[in-house]
Amino acid sequence: MNELNVLEGWSFPVHASRGGDARGRSIADQAERMVEWLNKVVGEFKIPTLYVVGADDWAAVAAFPLYGMPHAEPDRIVVGQEPAPFWNVVLDSVAPVLSDHDRAELRRVYGAPVTLGGFADLLVSHEIGHYLHPWGEPANPTTFWLREMLANLALQGYVSEVEPEREEALLTVVRIVWGGSRQWPLYELEDMFRAPELDGSNYVWFEFGLQMLTKRLWANAGATALRRLIDLLNGPPLTHDEAIDAIHAIDPGVAADLRRWPRFPAL
Repeated sequence: MNELNVLEGWSFPVHASRGGDARGRSIADQAERMVEWLNKVVGEFKIPTLYVVGADDWAAVAAFPLYGMPHAEPDRIVVGQEPAPFWNVVLDSVAPVLSDHDRAELRRVYGAPVTLGGFADLLVSHEIGHYLHPWGEPANPTTFWLREMLANLALQGYVSEVEPEREEALLTVVRIVWGGSRQWPLYELEDMFRAPELDGSNYVWFEFGLQMLTKRLWANAGATALRRLIDLLNGPPLTHDEAIDAIHAIDPGVAADLRRWPRFPAL
């Protein structure tokens, strides 16, 4: 691994690959905004070291082998320095079933050729959301998807409240990929925890489904929903039905769609 540059000026340490200081500062600025927002919403909140690294340095600091897939660990957040080829894999996975309207929407929001960098840059806020729940291996498949729902809700809340002008960049690809009629190897919500074992695109589809539901959950219940999911994940492990019953008390419509997953429409 090359020696990483140490960047300063934030409430958490930041390390960036050589030649990537500008990118590192941009991601760190967004992460700082997320931390400041969560401090207002949930109380005192801190994150560990942020790494923004290139492909040559990825293996030395990342826990997830696929370059450019943002992820959080107890002691670090890892983000790619360059646009990740992985996002093209996601688009390619649904390309055969996209309508002309969907293709035009992707070009309108993400440019031509379509580049999902503006979407992917927001995902550091999702990773920061994972510091709202306890660490350690998920107790069961329900804990897994609840954690992801919490992180997605934190991302949605941040974008809605702090950077609403970026909501289109967040949700357009989410809606289009979810709305594709492709048949996935794994599709029941209880199987989400197994999806990272595949090529990644199936897992992203699960995340996109949860993201659409958290868009509605935030609109209907806001920070109350965020705090309630935090409480659920700090309590005893729940079964699938118990978790959905708890969400029903916050938003019956979202709970109903969780019960019929994946048979609910895109945004």
